[in-house]
Amino acid sequence: MRRRPCHGFTLMELVLSMTVLALLASVAAPYLSNGVRAYNSTAASLQTVGNLRYASERIVRELRDIDNVGGSFAIATPVNGTGNSIIFTKADGVTVTLSAAASDLQISYDLLAGGTAFTLADELVSLTFNYFRSDGLQASTTGDVAYIEFEIVLDNGNSYTQRGRVALRNKS
Repeated sequence: MRRRPCHGFTLMELVLSMTVLALLASVAAPYLSNGVRAYNSTAASLQTVGNLRYASERIVRELRDIDNVGGSFAIATPVNGTGNSIIFTKADGVTVTLSAAASDLQISYDLLAGGTAFTLADELVSLTFNYFRSDGLQASTTGDVAYIEFEIVLDNGNSYTQRGRVALRNKS
């Protein structure tokens, strides 16, 4: 009687190949999880930097439109120090408030939605405004203000800072 050749694998070969695959998977798993963790961290950082850039651009656009009334800018907050909010009137008569509220950077318009505050950025650590004359010294009155400097700090585990300096328009 002629013996037919066996097709397939023995139980020992299957167990051995499964063991080798399990060892390879246990070695590769940490590398894959590190890659996923790095991707998530980078995506969160990019989101925070995008929020920071958006808030900064929006602040610059709003500050450039501060109204000049009789040689003095329509800024309601004191300009002789550092503050974490600013209230001003734009050239179109709308009063704008930029402020830090808990961990949010907020903007509100007196004529829009009853002065409801809208969030420009979350994860806020600090917001500061400084007012300077054209010679670079600290301004003491709204008539002296030529530049407004601001600094925004956001933190999502890493701290990101954006500074800006806005030259005010409509100076007579």
